[in-house]
Amino acid sequence: MNKNIGGVIHSAEAYSKAMVLQRLGISQRFWDKMLDDGLPYVTVGHTRWITGQSLLEFFERHSQTKISEAE
Repeated sequence: MNKNIGGVIHSAEAYSKAMVLQRLGISQRFWDKMLDDGLPYVTVGHTRWITGQSLLEFFERHSQTKISEAE
């Protein structure tokens, strides 16, 4: 069974850049935009790591809602 289920991020785990791109199905360009928009990361060796908690908080801060035209 494949443990790398697309889109699944756990708050108590850390993810390398490659793992984030794979799990979320995002491009290098979107990754760069997330960093530009303040996603915190740490560099260990030559790899950037992001906590699941940071990713989830980033998504919450940048979330949008669609307002119904009827309202």
